[in-house]
Amino acid sequence: MLKHFKYLLTLIGSRLSDAGLMQIQASVNYLRTGRWFRDHSFTIGRRVRSAQDVWTVVIDRVRNKKVLYLEFGVASGESMKYWSRELKHPDAMLHGFDSFEGLPADGGPWRKGQFDTMGRIPEIHDPRVRFFKGWFDQVLPSYSIPAHEVMVVFMDADLYSSTICVFRHLRPHIKRGTYIYFDEMNHPEHEPRAFDEFIRESGLQFKLVAVDMTMAFCCFECLG
Repeated sequence: MLKHFKYLLTLIGSRLSDAGLMQIQASVNYLRTGRWFRDHSFTIGRRVRSAQDVWTVVIDRVRNKKVLYLEFGVASGESMKYWSRELKHPDAMLHGFDSFEGLPADGGPWRKGQFDTMGRIPEIHDPRVRFFKGWFDQVLPSYSIPAHEVMVVFMDADLYSSTICVFRHLRPHIKRGTYIYFDEMNHPEHEPRAFDEFIRESGLQFKLVAVDMTMAFCCFECLG
């Protein structure tokens, strides 16, 4: 019976377009994302409607504090602009990291070079904003974490390799009260895999702060 089912799947697959196959894979990924949250015992209360709603939950907690906001995967800078408008402390610091040359490799639905801005860095008229251009593994070793009240790490690096690189460099600075936001948790082989490894390697514990309807956009707070 199982062989016949597998045979049927091969026939269906031979007739599907690339777009159709991607849609099926995306559906499976969402199933795996739901299972991932359950397996990690993250308590899910009310889900919000969008990524910006997830951000707002965190911003409401830190708006007037001396925040160090670290964004990995800046692209055109839309999320950086949003956080710069919402964080009110004059000494908050918003640091963006990106090669501005697109992704360094293929992975999941993404292709090498995707999100390339042709090297152009976003223009944001806020003196608290700084950009660090280059690949993470080349820029982070020389980056010094400035003094701050609370750190928010915004992960939009997409790929496992880029995400785990960031976590390993930031490990000494991620502590109780640090917020970590993920923008692509619906691709289990990438951000969730990197977060899994970081939790195991660091021994740190986290609680879920906010998640959207799809579980693709979510934020965790470090409990130490």
